[in-house]
Amino acid sequence: METKSTSFLTFMLDGELFAIGVHKVLEIIETGADHSVTNLPKAPDTIEGVVNFRGNVIPIVNSRLKFDMATYGCDDKFVIMVLKLMLNNTEQIVGAMADKVVDVIEIDEKEIQPVPEVGKGLNSDFITGVLHRNNQFITLLDFEKAISSDEIIQLKTEDDTIEVEETETAENL
Repeated sequence: METKSTSFLTFMLDGELFAIGVHKVLEIIETGADHSVTNLPKAPDTIEGVVNFRGNVIPIVNSRLKFDMATYGCDDKFVIMVLKLMLNNTEQIVGAMADKVVDVIEIDEKEIQPVPEVGKGLNSDFITGVLHRNNQFITLLDFEKAISSDEIIQLKTEDDTIEVEETETAENL
């Protein structure tokens, strides 16, 4: 019996290694002087702001805040993973901040372990499994479950006239 192998993009958040299915990733944007996030007043706490992606304004989720980690400092560098997600049965393009992208790896489904039960207080609905490879744990994430469609809908209803300066984007993966 043959097992199924899937490609995942691995990335770092606050010293921890995470992965998302590469089929969800459209592009990686390097931030800096040429690519900056525009803050939005009254946006949900986990929404860092918006960027222009190929002529469209997309929300940027602060992944560290979303996963209850230490937030980014003013001078911290990060990348934006541009993701294509299904939220409320609608395809949405959303950016997710990461400290850095590490690699694209193949994971055999038999390598994936279930999420350990650690108590009632842990919401692990967005974690699809864990993997131990090369003396590191990799947490597999489902961003469609992690990102609340309410956050994105709230952004759309707050202000439909959001303007973001035009920026170049990094090459596709």
